[in-house]
Amino acid sequence: MNKYAALFEDEDDIFAGTPKSKFWDMLTTPHEDIAKETLDEIVTRYAVMENILKKTIDEELINSHLDQYYFENSAEVEETKKSLYMEFVGNIVYKMPQ
Repeated sequence: MNKYAALFEDEDDIFAGTPKSKFWDMLTTPHEDIAKETLDEIVTRYAVMENILKKTIDEELINSHLDQYYFENSAEVEETKKSLYMEFVGNIVYKMPQ
């Protein structure tokens, strides 16, 4: 079970929206520099994961492997996405000036 799974039992009651919608709300609400920093951190993380994959999977096959994995594990991936959105929202809130 993902670390935020309990929060998603009834998304609309807890957050008045989905983790994805809350992420976009938070990304557009804070200072521009916080939004830029958050997106840069996400892209950096993505780049690291892609570089790790390139060491074990031919670069031309990465997308097909990702598509196949998503096809076979879509429910698990969707739950992980929700957890990541919540993690990113937490990071944005933490960085906001008080």
